[in-house]
Amino acid sequence: MTTPAHEVEIAQRLIDLHFSIWNDPDPAARFAKFASVYTPDFFVADYAGKAADYQAVNALIDRVQGEHAGFVFTPEPISWNHGLGRVTWGYGPKDQPRLIRGEDIFTVSSGRLSSAYVFIDQP
Repeated sequence: MTTPAHEVEIAQRLIDLHFSIWNDPDPAARFAKFASVYTPDFFVADYAGKAADYQAVNALIDRVQGEHAGFVFTPEPISWNHGLGRVTWGYGPKDQPRLIRGEDIFTVSSGRLSSAYVFIDQP
């Protein structure tokens, strides 16, 4: 049994939009995109806790960007398995785009991202 190609295309498009949000330094511009990318109950779970609504996710992005000025996410193509996705990424400045490496495990519901579990590779 194979995963329909359109599911993979939708998931990849959503992840591309997700990382464009996470790379956007403007909190208001980011927030304006949330409803088209994330379900109303979207959450991000990372090492520091769980951001469980749009305001909390936007604050989390502010924190991450504030801790790493000038860094951007560089995602790889996704892996998809019947409703569960995985994307590996690098995070760093332009001259070291993979300074920090990690992986998100994500779900999609109703055509939008519904969760993201963040794993950061430790050196």
